[in-house]
Formats: sequence, C-alpha cells, structure tokens
Amino acid sequence: MKIKVCQKIDYIAEGMALLQHLGREEKYFILKEKIDKKYGSPFEEGLEKWKRLNQIEQEAEAVFLEDKEELCYYFGTEEDEDSICAGRLALLWEEFQKERFADIAALKAYLDGIPENEFYKKFGMLLQTYKNIECDDSKMVKTNEPLAVISYLMQMEIKDEEKWKVQNIFIHRAEHQEKVLRLLEKACALLMRFQNEISFLTQGFVQYWEAMLQEENFADYIKDVIGVQIGDNPHGICLYPSVIRANAFIMYSNLEDDGKTYCGQDIYRMGILFGTDFDMRTRRSHQDIGYENYVMQVLKLLSDKSKFEILSYIHNKEAYGSELAKRLNLTTATVSHHMSALLAAALVNVTRRDKRVYYSANKEALAEVLDYCKNVLTDKS
Repeated sequence: MKIKVCQKIDYIAEGMALLQHLGREEKYFILKEKIDKKYGSPFEEGLEKWKRLNQIEQEAEAVFLEDKEELCYYFGTEEDEDSICAGRLALLWEEFQKERFADIAALKAYLDGIPENEFYKKFGMLLQTYKNIECDDSKMVKTNEPLAVISYLMQMEIKDEEKWKVQNIFIHRAEHQEKVLRLLEKACALLMRFQNEISFLTQGFVQYWEAMLQEENFADYIKDVIGVQIGDNPHGICLYPSVIRANAFIMYSNLEDDGKTYCGQDIYRMGILFGTDFDMRTRRSHQDIGYENYVMQVLKLLSDKSKFEILSYIHNKEAYGSELAKRLNLTTATVSHHMSALLAAALVNVTRRDKRVYYSANKEALAEVLDYCKNVLTDKS
C-alpha cells in the first residue's frame, strides 16, 4: 500500500483547532504534565517541540485577549477535543471536511452557497453530536426540515441557555458565521506568522514517519497501537501533521456512502509530539495517576447504557456497524458515535474485512481495568 507523508498543514483546520484550544483555555504546560505523569516523562528530543508550541500559544493568548468573550461563547466547552462546539456548528465544521479551502474567502463562498435544505440537513447531523451529548435514537433529526432540527434541539439534555444559543446560531446563521469567520481569519493570520516554527515541527514529523515506515509495516504498527486492522485502500494512505492538537491521532477512511467502496486516500492525522522519544505505542504505567484517570474514563463509558450493550453484544463475537444498529435499535450514526469513544479508550478491536469494518471487545483491556478496581477497592487480586 502506498503511504505518503505530508509536511504541508491545512491552516484553516489548524486555525479552528487553535480557536478551540483558546476557547477551552487549554495550556500546553498542563498537557505536558499530564503526559509526563501518564508515561513517565518521556520527552528528550521533544522538549524543543514544547518550546515552539508554547511560543504560538503565548502569542495567541495576547492577540485574542480582546476576543476572550467570543472565544468562550463559540469554542468554550469542557468536553473532549472532538466534541462539536457552537463555533463548529456555525461553520458546519466537521473533523474531516471533504471540501478543501484555499482561504477564508473560499470557505465563506462555500457557506454562502449552501442551499437552505442542505444547511438544515448538515446542521441537524452535527447537532446530534453537539458536546458529545448521547443521542436518543427516537429523537434524532431525520429530515431536512427546520422544525425537525428545532424540535430535536428542544429535547436535548443540555441547559436552556445552551439551547437558546444553538437556536440563535441556527436561525441567524449569517450573523454568527461572520463572527466565527472573523475569529478564524485572525487565527490563520497568526499561524502564518509562525511559519518557521511550524516548518520546524512538520519537518521533524516527516523525518520521523518516513524513517518509521522504512522499518515497520504501517498496518502492523496501527494494529499494535490501537488494535485496528486497517483495510487495503487502493488509493493509499496520507499522513498529515497535527500541530495545535499536538498529541492527536485521528484516522479517516474515504469511503462512498455504501461504506464499502474507497473513493480516495485514507487520511491519518498524527500529533507532532510523537517521535523517537514518544512513540505512539508508549504504554501507560499502572503505578501512576495517569492510569487511574484512564480507569475513571473507562468506568464513565461503561456507565452509559448503549456503550455497555454494545460491548456486551461483541464480547465474544465480531459485528459490523449496521448489524449493531439493527440489533440494538440504534442508527448507524449513533453506533459510530459510541464506537469512536470506545475506540479512543482502547476498549474495542477493529478489523476491516471485505471492505466492511468489524468490531469486537478488547477483553484484555476490560479485564485489566476491572482487576485494577478489584485490587484497589477490595484488596483482593
């Protein structure tokens, strides 16, 4: 399989990541502390990367000081980085945009050109993962009618002020798009001023992954990292650097609506922090607080009824998405949403066979967490 490592970044996508980084008031020094605790201070070569990231962050905080209220309004969220916040709703922004935009003007032209019924459909689909709120399948938006979107919104289990905010963005989309585009243009302009720093980070990315691919089979590597057996895409795979989301690992299979036919390269976005001193296969230590936090994350996932039922169904067999949807009375979109969270926590294994994705429970990881709880809570091994 042909694998291409790209140095070029998407400044608009990185700009969106920067806005969410600022809106959530994240700090790179806190991220470093978390990684150090979880993995035992792995960074040596990577210390220079932190320096460049901190330079970007400090300049961004100064530049956006007067925009703090708007950043909080559109991008402030306590959920994880993949959650759909208000700013992403306003621009109909998905993690993997099928459209590529040369600049903010091109993005604005695209948004202005979306027909009303298509806007309702796209907004409704994104709303179903707003702040990672779990979807009640019976209430999901299944039409491109505005009243269906509003009806779904009113039934969501979020605070009333959040509902009014989202409704306002939905009804007055042009006004909110203009405000978010202004913030995004400012973020892109700032990042362009750091081209030297970003070039340093992405050059290291290319050098690391090109060397890695000469030594290892990428499919075997990914299976070892997250237990996913990737498919043999005839279009190949493209690895892109993720700068602002510096420890990200995101994968996207470019398939037709039938979920079987490849229509382009698979896309992988890898955080620039990964390198010779911080391999993606670096394992958590059971002795530190990082593993305890991981256990808390797993227990939270297991407390969700749908996720628990999914793991129960696949605990001793494989199943594909539409099969799970049918058996558990969910939509495939809901199953995909749950699987993203379970996969991020390494609780499921994934195998692609005959262009279909099969899921099975990672019983070893689950047993490890339950054994940890047993030892801590009962003093019994």
